[in-house]
Amino acid sequence: MTDVNPLTLAVVRHKLKAVAEEMVETMTRTCFSPILNQNQDFSAVVLDRDIQTISQAERVPIHMGAMPLAVQLMADSFADDLNEGDVLIANDPYWGGSHLPDVTLAMPFFHEGILRFWVAIRAHQGDIGGISAGGYSASAKEIWHEGLRIPPVKLVDKGQLRADFLRMIATNSRKAQDIEGDLLAQFSAVRIGCERLTELYDRYSVEDVAACVASMLDGGEKVMKELLNSCVQGRHEGLSHMEYAAAPDGLLPVPVSITIEGGKAVVDLTRCPDQVSAFINSPFANTRAAVMVAFLYFSGDDQGLNDGSARAIEIRTRKGSLVDPIEPAPVAACTSSTACTLIEALLQALEGADPKRAIGGFARRFRFAIAASDREGRPFIWHYFFNKGGTGGNSDHDGWSNIGGLHNPGGTASPSIESTEANYPLVIEEYSLVTDAGGAGTRRGGLGGRLRMRYSGEGPAVVNASGEGVHVPPFASDNGEAGPGHQYSIAYKDGTVRTLGVHDSGIIINPGDVVNCISAGGGGHGDPRLRPAEMVRRDVEFGYISADTALRVYGADSESIKTINS
Repeated sequence: MTDVNPLTLAVVRHKLKAVAEEMVETMTRTCFSPILNQNQDFSAVVLDRDIQTISQAERVPIHMGAMPLAVQLMADSFADDLNEGDVLIANDPYWGGSHLPDVTLAMPFFHEGILRFWVAIRAHQGDIGGISAGGYSASAKEIWHEGLRIPPVKLVDKGQLRADFLRMIATNSRKAQDIEGDLLAQFSAVRIGCERLTELYDRYSVEDVAACVASMLDGGEKVMKELLNSCVQGRHEGLSHMEYAAAPDGLLPVPVSITIEGGKAVVDLTRCPDQVSAFINSPFANTRAAVMVAFLYFSGDDQGLNDGSARAIEIRTRKGSLVDPIEPAPVAACTSSTACTLIEALLQALEGADPKRAIGGFARRFRFAIAASDREGRPFIWHYFFNKGGTGGNSDHDGWSNIGGLHNPGGTASPSIESTEANYPLVIEEYSLVTDAGGAGTRRGGLGGRLRMRYSGEGPAVVNASGEGVHVPPFASDNGEAGPGHQYSIAYKDGTVRTLGVHDSGIIINPGDVVNCISAGGGGHGDPRLRPAEMVRRDVEFGYISADTALRVYGADSESIKTINS
């Protein structure tokens, strides 16, 4: 590891972390769209001059491992025309992006005329054009159906905003004012990042900063290698499935293998299916991000949250496959659906490498968008971020309730009910946890939730769904029980009920219709009969599990349960 003063290293490490955090806080306070200012569907990174992630503000994990690839291609595109004050923009999945709604802005930082760092922020725009409002086009057959493609372009040239190019982007969105404001907020965020890096060089020399950066990357590599050396050496297999109607039985297998040897891991994804003519393909940048999410979840060490940890991991894919498609394959659902499936398969393989670190499956992401006009007749697009389901249990803890989907969006915030009802023609009639909605285990899976939402607009609205987790429930670990899958439906005013499928789009709802969402619970860890009796009693008392489940599944003492019920 690079020799550096430990105190200096600690200060520089925390300063770089603070730079990334201030970037996302700037974004939160200045952006327009609720998907950004309420749900924080964005992330920021600080990268070194070689475009390796040094520090991150990981609001959305699936952004993290993808951004270095995007910034590298952006930098390569302007290698001979890169100046102080430039800001580059791109979203194209075939230029290092993930899916088109995720727009990345990157700004080089120069000190004494020499490029020292990059700062970048990726934010999910509420609408980027395409067939479906909100950016998830289940009917898309090629990338051009999904929205506006932006290869690496200068949004700001030597400090001067290109208003003509910004106008062009905004014109291609159904919410032109929002996307224009959000891109300007991203510009503010990267500019703040560069300003704060200037402060770093006001205190430390170029040599000190460079030594600290090298030490941080070496530390990330060391953490990952130590983890891999502690694992069972050899080949470990994992298998998960995507919910895809065109596949046999509606399930598309995603097999993975991980070979661990000598502090290195080779992730083999070459057996994954061929790319499909649907929006579930995952471009390589998104696939890389999913691999890194799985390993960093497995590690749990903050020192590994940089590209040093990636040095110990080799990823093998097959061009033209689901996880490394060839243009013009559509990809919009890659961050929400394919990433979930891939991370699950990898975590199952890693369970074989170190059973002590095993964790039950998380609720997958089931999202939808509602497009209509608000009470003043203005068009709106509302993205569903409520009711996220449960996470899996592990050897030390029960799963968390109602914040699942951690594979890809991480701890993105749920919107305010009051703000939602004030700004949209939507009424939240119920929002609660669901008894028995977590997989049973020595450590129970987190609970899913129930949301009842009535549409109260002046005219019809369109619902476009995109997600997973109805037919593939959160998996169990170490002899626990799987969590239940999602149950989403629409109750129409005439009394009929329609089940909402994971890729349904163009569904019309009218005022008075109700969307019912019961989210999946996390997978359980360990034999339920080994759960301590006092924890079972507490679960019954709090309403987390029913008395029947306590008796039948956990083997609780009937007299003690009767005492609670009385």
